[in-house]
Amino acid sequence: MEDIDWERFSDPTIISARTLILIVVGIALVLQSVALMIQPTEWWTWQLLSFITATNLGAVVLAVLAQRSANDIGNAYKTVFTPSFYKTVNLFSKFQEYFEAEAIKEGRNLDDEIKDIAPKMWSLIRANLDVKENIPSLAPIAKEQDDDLFE
Repeated sequence: MEDIDWERFSDPTIISARTLILIVVGIALVLQSVALMIQPTEWWTWQLLSFITATNLGAVVLAVLAQRSANDIGNAYKTVFTPSFYKTVNLFSKFQEYFEAEAIKEGRNLDDEIKDIAPKMWSLIRANLDVKENIPSLAPIAKEQDDDLFE
């Protein structure tokens, strides 16, 4: 399994307004260059008008669909990412930080330690569950059975 770059994952790159403007200007320059090479005619004017209309209409439809998706995602996130969730994640993050600090103090690598400890923990838990499954339920003896025993 590949290592995950948690720093990059926790700080996603979002395209800046400057980058968006540069992209739009670049597209405009390419389209203007093509337009300057073509002799304008009525047919080309109609083609350009329909192209502009289609792209604008497409942009509006896609924006509406994107907003609907964003609302759905937002509603799902609100149900999952509650204050309790963040407190729990923070708790686990603190454990991870403390474990890593202790491993470093001992000159060990936390990932290697987890690889070593995980199978042992699994075996211990599995053995415990296997033993408990074999023990019959210790339900109290019914009253009638008590009377039969002492007669």
